[in-house]
Amino acid sequence: MQTITTRPTPSAAPAPLTIAKPLLCPCCKQPVTAPQPEIVIDHYKLTPMEGRIFNAVWKGKGLPVVTERIFTAMFIDDPDGGPSPDKMYLAFKVALCHLRQKLEGSGIGIANVGYRRGYRLVLEGKFPGTAG
Repeated sequence: MQTITTRPTPSAAPAPLTIAKPLLCPCCKQPVTAPQPEIVIDHYKLTPMEGRIFNAVWKGKGLPVVTERIFTAMFIDDPDGGPSPDKMYLAFKVALCHLRQKLEGSGIGIANVGYRRGYRLVLEGKFPGTAG
């Protein structure tokens, strides 16, 4: 009796997040259209708090990221877990406002998904990984 083995089909790797307006890599000064979040953070001179928010939303790759996950990213270094929920939310809203201002016109944005559903990354006016 012969046993036929088949190779598992390789799963398609997710496409990198790309932007139309290239950024310059801080190391090699070459244009980059599929940047890592660190390049975006460096290029737009985001504060550490804005950078943590941006990185948390970027990791969602266009899918909704719940606010609690963003709060965790914001206060990851705080041994007490951060301030009270009310102050945490205020700090988030202020940092998000500044972050959106800095990213304005870049083709990169952060959109509200809906009431209590979180935030998601928007590239060139589209949600990554979707047709529309």
